[in-house]
Amino acid sequence: MSSLDIEHLETVVESQVKELLDQPGGEATLYHRLHGIFISEGPDLIGELRRLLPEGERSEIHDMFHNIKGSSAAMGAKRINELAAYAVQVCREDGDLEQLTELPDRIEAEYSQYDSETQRFL
Repeated sequence: MSSLDIEHLETVVESQVKELLDQPGGEATLYHRLHGIFISEGPDLIGELRRLLPEGERSEIHDMFHNIKGSSAAMGAKRINELAAYAVQVCREDGDLEQLTELPDRIEAEYSQYDSETQRFL
């Protein structure tokens, strides 16, 4: 299994989404707000990665992927989280940044898939 083999993973960890939906007060508004922020920030983060990767700014690339890793974990976006975690590891281990060039496109596709699959919660 490749480090980037995510096809076996679920796109959405429903238990995490349901936990956000079941916050005190029984209102789904917390998840709705967080979902909106997560989906709207995705294109900006991906755009920034596309700019940074050719420049080889390892520290900034690490920070962008770390941001994506954290927000995707909180939102139950398992596939996005795994891709970002792989990138963070490559950055930390001084790995070849060329390994990451395909990730913005893959993460962008996963944001779209996550958004599609979570519409039933909104």
